[in-house]
Amino acid sequence: MSFGSVVKNRENIYNCSYLDEISLSGLFLRSKISNFQKSLSRNYTTLKKIFSYSVIQPMVTNVEYNKLKDFGFFPLEVTTDKKMLEELKKLVEWSNSDEKNMQKTSDEIFNIRVKELKYLMANTSPTTRLEFEAGYFVLERFIEFAGN
Repeated sequence: MSFGSVVKNRENIYNCSYLDEISLSGLFLRSKISNFQKSLSRNYTTLKKIFSYSVIQPMVTNVEYNKLKDFGFFPLEVTTDKKMLEELKKLVEWSNSDEKNMQKTSDEIFNIRVKELKYLMANTSPTTRLEFEAGYFVLERFIEFAGN
């Protein structure tokens, strides 16, 4: 499956040529997303609608960054769109595992990612976010999809 690329248009807004594919592939994945991940997603979308992220969000701790690092995940600012899609697929697979430890790890990592995204949106300007890799954009679209 080709996911396309993320490009900036004249207004410096991300356009993803593969977002339609994310939505289509998500149709069959929605039932596989864990209830914990769905509730975090709903919480995120609700806060975004109410506050538009003008509220202060807590930073991700070093312990949380180390947990991401242990599983080969990088900070959200340097995560590419393709890498984020791979991570999300992995987290959904882990959440559907029969192993309770894998399910717990999936939920913890997803929680860290949502926390990172909240902090990023609350504490950076749209212009600054354009300098980051597009992983945060894909994560936000996934969360909006899962939260509906």
